[in-house]
Amino acid sequence: MMRKIFRIGAGLAFAVLIASCGSSPKPKIEDRSASIPTEILEHKGTAWGVAQPEWVGTVLTTPNQKTLKKALGLTDKKIWVLTKNGSNLDFLQTWVDQVDARAEIAASIKQTIGDKIKASMAGTSSDTDIEKTIERESERLAVTSVAGLEKETDWWTRNRRLKDDVKKGESSDDYITQYSYMVVYAMDEELFVKQLNNGFKNIKDIDVSGEIQENIKNSLIDQSKIQTPDME
Repeated sequence: MMRKIFRIGAGLAFAVLIASCGSSPKPKIEDRSASIPTEILEHKGTAWGVAQPEWVGTVLTTPNQKTLKKALGLTDKKIWVLTKNGSNLDFLQTWVDQVDARAEIAASIKQTIGDKIKASMAGTSSDTDIEKTIERESERLAVTSVAGLEKETDWWTRNRRLKDDVKKGESSDDYITQYSYMVVYAMDEELFVKQLNNGFKNIKDIDVSGEIQENIKNSLIDQSKIQTPDME
């Protein structure tokens, strides 16, 4: 199988490079992550001579709902994009095709709802019962709001980059090689909003009316990328 190697900046690659640092400066330590190129060794279309679709680049550069809808031709949809990295493509695809990806989306929605409600109640109460109520209602609303969620499309790449402590690659051991998987889930946006509204009506023990409710809905509609942990 012919391999087409495309060089792209690490900032546009699927692989997410996370650099941690302490509160005090650490001189003489060079952060090379931004300058280390990532090579795409092959991708989903390589075997068929098909180029990487434009929507992949759109997701990586301007992942907002309006732009994504246009790029994907899903003008009436609410879109979520999940990415995951790992050494085994079959495992990544199984993760997407089973329930885990949907669970990640629901968990992200639950987190947003809970955070917004807690922020609106800041300073009013630290009652444990209220905390439990927020947790329970956020989870219930998240689960019911994504009924009708469907996988739309996906793309994968096999990529490599030099290890952080290597200046010049001389063997495969000098590189980090992995698969990156990107999947797009979507559902009818009107249905999504309708299910949120119905869910809000059933919340009795905490205030999610008016401005609070609109704030939650707007945040969820704008939400595009779901961060997921990498696989070993």
